[in-house]
Amino acid sequence: MISALFRIVVNILKLIGHLLSASRTRKISAKAEVELLVKRGNSPPEGDFRMNISGAQLTSHWDTAAGNTYHGFTTAALLSYKGLDESLNCCFDHLETPQKQTYKINSKVVTATFINTETTNLNKPIKLTFSHLKKKNEKHMCVFWDPELDGGAWSTLGCSTVSSRADQTVCSCNKLGSFAVLTVLCDTGVCRPTLNFCQLDRKP
Repeated sequence: MISALFRIVVNILKLIGHLLSASRTRKISAKAEVELLVKRGNSPPEGDFRMNISGAQLTSHWDTAAGNTYHGFTTAALLSYKGLDESLNCCFDHLETPQKQTYKINSKVVTATFINTETTNLNKPIKLTFSHLKKKNEKHMCVFWDPELDGGAWSTLGCSTVSSRADQTVCSCNKLGSFAVLTVLCDTGVCRPTLNFCQLDRKP
C-alpha cells in the first residue's frame, strides 16, 4: 500500500508540474506540504537549485532534473508527509542490523521527483538535509524506500550519510523517490554514535 501511495504521488507531481504558471509554487495541507519548481526555455536550464519545505531541504542541479530529453520545460518537486513517519516506523528487515540494534524514524518522510525519467542512477547525486523530529546526539542514517524489497522496505542502497548532528542529518542519494532519516537504537538503550557496536548509555 505504501509503495502504491508513493507511486501515485510521484505521478501526480509530474503531471501537474508543467501545468503551473509560476516558477515556484508551495502548497500546505493537513496531510502534506509540497514545493514545485518549473523552468521553461528554448534550451535546457543550467546551475543549481534548492527546494525547502518544513523539515527538509533538497539541493540539486537543473541538468539532473532535466535528464537527457528536453521538451521545453523542466520540473522538480519535494513533498513531505505529515504523520507518515509514525506509520512507517517499521519495514527495517533489509537493513544490516547488528545484534540488539533497532531503528526509529527521526525525520519527516519526503518524496522527491524530477521530470527526469531516469530515477535510479542520477548523473549527479541529490543532497537532502533533514531536520530531526527530536534532537538526539546519537547515530543517524539516511534511508530510501525501495518498492522492490518484499513490496516495500527501507534501504540504504544508493544513499549515504554525509554528516549528522543533534538537530539535522545531511544525505547524498543517487536516486529519486521517498526518503527519511533513522535514529539507531538498541533493544535496551541507545547506541553511542562514536562506536560501531551497540552499547548502553550508562547513567552515573
